[in-house]
Amino acid sequence: MKANPILSIWTQPKETVGQLIDQNKLGFSMLLVCIAGIGGTITALQDSGWFLDLSPALLAIGIIFAGIISGLLNLGITTLLYTGIGKLYGGHGKLRDMAIAIGPMMIPQVFVVPVLIIYAFIFGKQFFTLPEAFSITSIPLGAYFFLTLLTAVASIWSLVISSKAIGVVHGFSSWRGFGVLMTLLGIAILIALLIVMGIIMFTF
Repeated sequence: MKANPILSIWTQPKETVGQLIDQNKLGFSMLLVCIAGIGGTITALQDSGWFLDLSPALLAIGIIFAGIISGLLNLGITTLLYTGIGKLYGGHGKLRDMAIAIGPMMIPQVFVVPVLIIYAFIFGKQFFTLPEAFSITSIPLGAYFFLTLLTAVASIWSLVISSKAIGVVHGFSSWRGFGVLMTLLGIAILIALLIVMGIIMFTF
């Protein structure tokens, strides 16, 4: 009997990813990353003060559109990076298999999306309003800290699942999968530092 990946990913990540790869579930992966992308867009707009002049309907359409685009871009970029860096660690993963595996990595983030939507409905424009000076958020602190904690837990669980999923695709250990993620993080930090240093040098 085949397990439901939405449920089994929490306790059997390796088996779940392997099952999805065997079933060639690329469309399912694309759906998951698009939903996660919508959540990421809502999170990016929270407390930003952007697009407050738009009607709720237009804002919702914009969030869905931007979320789908960002999700698919994320799928393409991370597929290339995880596959390429993984091969430096001795892996032998294929691009298509990695693309299928990235969807399950997003499942914890997908579970946060309904909460974000509920927050947006409850607090309305307040959820997107720029906080006042010396304030960390425009919504009640209790609600803010609950959402922050939920997002942090989902991110940590995504990290665990991602390490195992990368290991499955490349045929090596979860620790090497974690190494791929840390290598990518190190590259991102290095690029950010170089950009900041460049801005400082040209400014002064």
